[in-house]
Amino acid sequence: MESPGAEREHSPEEEEAAAEESRELAVLREMMLRARREGEEPQVPDEQLRSNDQLQHDEMLALEAIYGDNIGIFGEKAGSRSFEIHVHCEIPDIVSVSAELFQGDDDDDLKSRFFNTFSVQHLPPMVLTCLMPLSYPSHHPPYFTLRVEWLDSVKISSLCHMLDSIWAQQPEQEIVYEWVQWLQSYALSHVGSGDGIIIRQSDMIINPLDVRVVGKIVSAESVVQCLISYNEEQCHESFLNGLHDCMICFSEHPGVDFIKLPCLHYYCGRCMETYSRMHVKEGTVMKLLCPNDKCQGVIPPNLLKRLLGLADFERWERLILERTLDSMVDVTYCPRCETACLEDEEKYAQCSKCFFSFCTLCRERRHIGDRCMTPEEKLLSLQDREKVRASSGGKVNKGIDLFNELVSIKEALRDAVPCPHCRIAISRVSGCNHMRCRNCGKGFCYDCGKPLDNHRIDQCRVDQEQKSVRQAGVVKQIQKEVKLQRSRNYPCPSCHQQNPKVGNNNHIFCWACQVHYCALCRKVVRKSSEHYGPRGCKQHTVDTLEPPETERRMTNLIQKFRDVLW
Repeated sequence: MESPGAEREHSPEEEEAAAEESRELAVLREMMLRARREGEEPQVPDEQLRSNDQLQHDEMLALEAIYGDNIGIFGEKAGSRSFEIHVHCEIPDIVSVSAELFQGDDDDDLKSRFFNTFSVQHLPPMVLTCLMPLSYPSHHPPYFTLRVEWLDSVKISSLCHMLDSIWAQQPEQEIVYEWVQWLQSYALSHVGSGDGIIIRQSDMIINPLDVRVVGKIVSAESVVQCLISYNEEQCHESFLNGLHDCMICFSEHPGVDFIKLPCLHYYCGRCMETYSRMHVKEGTVMKLLCPNDKCQGVIPPNLLKRLLGLADFERWERLILERTLDSMVDVTYCPRCETACLEDEEKYAQCSKCFFSFCTLCRERRHIGDRCMTPEEKLLSLQDREKVRASSGGKVNKGIDLFNELVSIKEALRDAVPCPHCRIAISRVSGCNHMRCRNCGKGFCYDCGKPLDNHRIDQCRVDQEQKSVRQAGVVKQIQKEVKLQRSRNYPCPSCHQQNPKVGNNNHIFCWACQVHYCALCRKVVRKSSEHYGPRGCKQHTVDTLEPPETERRMTNLIQKFRDVLW
């Protein structure tokens, strides 16, 4: 903990300002000493000195009351009062600034010249530093210096001469207030900057001829940056001190309750917080932009973190990463650990986390030289693997399962159309056929599934009619095949449950009522040795179509139907 006598550390800006003030005061004292040596400052009687001191005291009190924070008192040294006043020029709504800049290296003699023009609403103040001699106001004016960052030394010197002429017109009177008022009202017009300020590099590097012109020699680029920074600070301060209407809730709030976006649109903090949390909760993070529908400006992440809080901001980060990866056509996800992977030209990818190499089309193990399995073929493969368990456990007919799976695929694909750009399935709830993908933001036709670029409505309708005809034909073939396969099922004589044969074996076990029966005579079998034999039914017979042939025909029909749908 610091001791009470410890001094506070000053920032580099504060130290630079203090050094500038010391230099200006040193210039003023040197001017006063030179005037005394050269006899320009006369000897004043004691009675007049007391009168001058009282007048200076009263003037200082009046200046402090009028200018408040814009005046800084340095104190008295050898009976002389010193101070500085920040004089703000009265300007119209905006002032045009044109800066002469050069493009190229410093060592290049052929640097190209160009003008950068911009507008400001506020100009940095002029700094008038004064030192009141003992002979002021009866015999001598205050010694002063003038510092203006956005004017060259010639123009500042003309302002100093104008202050001298004002004293010459009103001698032996308190003059500081008149100087400040004139600088506020007429300084811009006096130097010819009423219609705009022109900053030239050649003018800014001229050494001042008038010792009262103080300040550093800076480049035109530094002056431009100073003007822009000061204007932004003052505009922001004016905004905070005013009352404004929120364009979301249409309520009036003070400026401190508003949030201003980089696009310069502003809304009250409560509305912005509700707006941001709503998009994060619904997952529409790609639409979390400036609420102005004609702007669509980006909201900075640091502002979102302040609006959302830690938990919602982490969800926003996760969702924005997922949406960004989903919109990239060469990014896919590992089917084992769901890690994002990059797809190569051959439609293969390798997971960087679990090192699983897979096909990005069917999401199965890499199969170089072999075609991808369709979802229907995967279903048949899984059912073949469980054939033994299906036969012993009494599973439902394979043909019925295939038909139900086919109906499910048909219903899902009928209500969803894949985006032709990112392949995300899109369902239409209402509206026309012109769809816009929420994932990649691109448009396509809902009828034909093609992009809207060079899209013809008449050709789309013809293609859709032909597609519907082909779908109807394939559906009829599938229904016929399923009915035929259902006819090869054998109903249980006890509960009438449809059960298939296992291979060529006519001995069937009903999974529903736990009864054994014969597929040929449809009777309950008590003992297979008595029922089957030379005098009874044959236990093994071959059907018209073998099960592998039936599965092959069903697979071909399903693949054909899938091709028609897509």
